[in-house]
Amino acid sequence: MNKMLSLGWLRKLLHGIGPLGLLLPVVLAIAPALCRAADQGNTVLKVEHFDRDPGWEGLNNRLMPKVLPTITQDFGYSQTNFAGKAKGEMGGRVCRCATPAYYAAKIARKTLHDKLRASGTFAINASTATTGIFFGWFNSQQPGGSGRPINSLGLNFDGEPKGARLAVRLIGNTNKSCGTFITPFIPGKHRPTPINNDGTRYTWTLDYDSDANDGNGRFQFTIQSNSAKPEEFEGKMFSVDLPPGFKKEGATFDRFGLMNMLKSGNALTIHFDDLTYDGKTEDFSKDPGWEGAGNRGTYQNLMPAGAHDFGYSAATSFAGGAPGEVGGIFWRTDKNWSYYADPLALLTLNDRLEVSGRVVLVVGGPDADMYLGWFHSETKDKPPTQAGHFLGVHVGGPTRVGHYFQPACTTAKGTKIHADQGPLLVPGKAYPWTLLYDPAANGGKGAIRVTLGEESVTLNLKQGHKKEGGQFDRFGVLSTYPGGQIVKIYLDDLKYTAAARPAPTP
Repeated sequence: MNKMLSLGWLRKLLHGIGPLGLLLPVVLAIAPALCRAADQGNTVLKVEHFDRDPGWEGLNNRLMPKVLPTITQDFGYSQTNFAGKAKGEMGGRVCRCATPAYYAAKIARKTLHDKLRASGTFAINASTATTGIFFGWFNSQQPGGSGRPINSLGLNFDGEPKGARLAVRLIGNTNKSCGTFITPFIPGKHRPTPINNDGTRYTWTLDYDSDANDGNGRFQFTIQSNSAKPEEFEGKMFSVDLPPGFKKEGATFDRFGLMNMLKSGNALTIHFDDLTYDGKTEDFSKDPGWEGAGNRGTYQNLMPAGAHDFGYSAATSFAGGAPGEVGGIFWRTDKNWSYYADPLALLTLNDRLEVSGRVVLVVGGPDADMYLGWFHSETKDKPPTQAGHFLGVHVGGPTRVGHYFQPACTTAKGTKIHADQGPLLVPGKAYPWTLLYDPAANGGKGAIRVTLGEESVTLNLKQGHKKEGGQFDRFGVLSTYPGGQIVKIYLDDLKYTAAARPAPTP
């Protein structure tokens, strides 16, 4: 309908029907808005700056226990003799916990442009399920809940009742990772724990050469035990070439020593001795005076495993310029999938859907994902990203990459449509972002385009996907599974498609 003709027709009509003409100013004031809604069909754009509680609906999104569990850390300098040649070593009882705790030497700032070398001995005296520690170079500024310390290069131990697994990893300042398992590991199939927890002594070396691998960098690792029956991996040289560009993106280290893994878990008892690092030696025959942070004492575990804690956040301003946003801690968990969302009248894959706003990833652990966008709230046993009826953004990706911000869709029949990659969220950096789903694009098959900052990616639906359908009665943020770690993320200044009026029952 032509807007000018519509307004002229209304004016003439009201003047021609006598007293009702008094309503002319009111009708003329609202007519442009009515025309805009008519031009957009069944949808309008809603705006939410979260300067007040939006009153959105939540499901399982606040699962923090009334009484937080406590953990006890007890590691540092010790006059014991488990790992080395003589009395005196470092280590003790290290509890896996989202709160960083470490005992380490302060070192001059190191980067991936420096050559690094370390060696020493260790022995594990006790372990149980869901335990883990890190040893090597790291940065003292660590976000809680990242799973493994970012800006780190060293030994990663995962403990179980019978022993431990061992990997060596480099994690840069953008959360990308590269490394290798030293002990055998096939995800979901073969995960033995051949690092003994009976006090067996192991000798190890770790070298990083910034000039190797055509200047891209390489680190190498060896390990040997005093066991009468050494494992197959002992005595071998393990080499990891840094991917092109990894060194440029960088990592910064200001400590060398022992840190807990940063996810809720249990305690592992381990000691280290006879260390060399960057030209220095330490046999711990006396207290070296290394720095301790959270390494002695009992305190609350602020991020118990599986306890989602997200929704409206009045006091924070990670993503926007003023306090008030939506987000928090999303666990990837097999139980209690969750959401926080705005209830909407029904939308479908035949509607043009768009959203814009600001986003910041505070923490993104390995094996951690979340989603945001439109979905249907009816399914309670599985998230819509698995069961069906979802269109939006997936935040996640392989550990070697970090966390993509990529378009995704699951049809009513459960068909998952997912981009292979997308722009990367660098932790701590706020981005403007947009998503546009155009059902008429891609030859009428439909396409989803996501932009983060200045980078974009398009996901084209295939023939038949749109016909499989999708119905959406919520817009917001939601968790997914299987079990994993946390994403801590916030969004602000959202403008998103909603239905202008209830859609007919399909």
